[in-house]
Amino acid sequence: MSIAKKVTLVVAILAGLLLTSTGYALMLFREQELLDQVRLQAKLLSRIVQLSAETALENYGHLGALEDLVSRSSSASIVFYGPDARAVAPVPPEEQPVVNARARRVIERNEPEEELVAEGYAYRVPLRHRGKVEGAMELRLDLNKVLPEGYLDKALMAAGGLLVVFALLVGLFSRQSIGKPIDQLMGAMDQVIQGDLTVALPLDRSDEIGRIAYRFNEMTAQLRSAQEQLRRSAQAQIKLEQRLRQSEKLATIGQLAAEIAHEVGTPLNVIGGRARAVQRKAEQPEVVLKNAAIIADQAGRITKIIQQMLDLSRKRNPDKRELELRQCIDAALTLLEYQIEQSSIRVDNKLAAELPAVMGDADALQQVFINLILNAIQAMPEGGVLRLSSEVTTRRKEGLDLAPPQRFVTVSIADSGGGIPEDERGQIFEPFYSTKAKGEGTGLGLTVVHGIVKEHDGWIDVEHNGSDGTVFHVHLPAHQGEAETADEPADVEDSERGGGASAPRGASEQLDDNGADDER
Repeated sequence: MSIAKKVTLVVAILAGLLLTSTGYALMLFREQELLDQVRLQAKLLSRIVQLSAETALENYGHLGALEDLVSRSSSASIVFYGPDARAVAPVPPEEQPVVNARARRVIERNEPEEELVAEGYAYRVPLRHRGKVEGAMELRLDLNKVLPEGYLDKALMAAGGLLVVFALLVGLFSRQSIGKPIDQLMGAMDQVIQGDLTVALPLDRSDEIGRIAYRFNEMTAQLRSAQEQLRRSAQAQIKLEQRLRQSEKLATIGQLAAEIAHEVGTPLNVIGGRARAVQRKAEQPEVVLKNAAIIADQAGRITKIIQQMLDLSRKRNPDKRELELRQCIDAALTLLEYQIEQSSIRVDNKLAAELPAVMGDADALQQVFINLILNAIQAMPEGGVLRLSSEVTTRRKEGLDLAPPQRFVTVSIADSGGGIPEDERGQIFEPFYSTKAKGEGTGLGLTVVHGIVKEHDGWIDVEHNGSDGTVFHVHLPAHQGEAETADEPADVEDSERGGGASAPRGASEQLDDNGADDER
């Protein structure tokens, strides 16, 4: 219900109560006024009749004639009582009329009395003859004949009509003064919600509604000013970010150039030295063969560095399909069985039997797990335990606090090696950063892994593994259409896909080149 209707209803109810109470009070006052007039009329009439009746007490027939005369000439009715308080005129129908207690009381007390009875108003006076009370007279007036006919109905109709007219006037006033301005305010607010900050309300009133309109116009003006400031700030921030990106690009290019020069310079120096050695000792086949092998090994190292640089900088277009993550991990373990056995490493595989499907490039994800497992193997040169586990959680993606939660598959790869110092964990995904001995890695392996996981809308983090070692957590979003959990049995179609995945393209070349670069 609108405010205008509520105001109209409340005012109409209050007005109705006021009219009802006022009308009732006026009606009581009018009735009392008429009753006073009736009393005065009854006393005057009874005094006139009393004088005539006292002279006719010796002949009750004269009293009957007097009663008939009064009844014909006025709205009053008269009854005469004898000394014994029995009615004598008009002549009662019964032979022995009953004694009227009220008349007897008037005769005994010798004083008049009045009374409101069901028939109207009654006034009784004693009748005296020769100084002695010889009877009584009762004069009655019918109040229904005194009050105007239909007086109460007309009063109620007048009050009801007045109430209806008053309610209509109040409703019209409320609509024009309250309802219409509020509708205008609501319409303006809807326009603001839709983004139109140019709307303004008319300032043609000086009451509370006018002040609300003035405040609303001030609010929209401030919002326009704030919006303009935000627009200018956003443009300035965009320009600043563009300059920062340009500066970062230049810094990155300089860093990459320095790192490439450093990484490629070492094997080139080795190649140059060995080539000169071959030149000096060309007549010694054993030395030539040995130096040729070293030159070939260093050339392969340079090729590997260049290839990883290309993989890092090249824009990938992964061939994402629905795939079983457990099969990718099992295939990576199968490819690295030889390295695991040679390093005396025990595998503690606690992966769920059936992990939810993910949307991803099988070759790229297999490269991720090969690199991480190789890093773990190289971190345990004296042997140890390689632990693999999985978990399915519903959470928000890291850094997106306002995004709706979604299901993620987390694969954890932990080793029992020496671990990564806490102050270096934030740098291990940066290009060319490596904790291995000089010449044992390029520092690009985890950078490539981080890029692949990011391309799959996931993220990777690292933490200390208990008392020693390191654990990497790979978080990948579960396929939205996936309804099975890790504890539910796989369907027949999944089981017919095969127990393992084939090796990705380039996997053999990675193994021949001694695997992924360890960042430890």
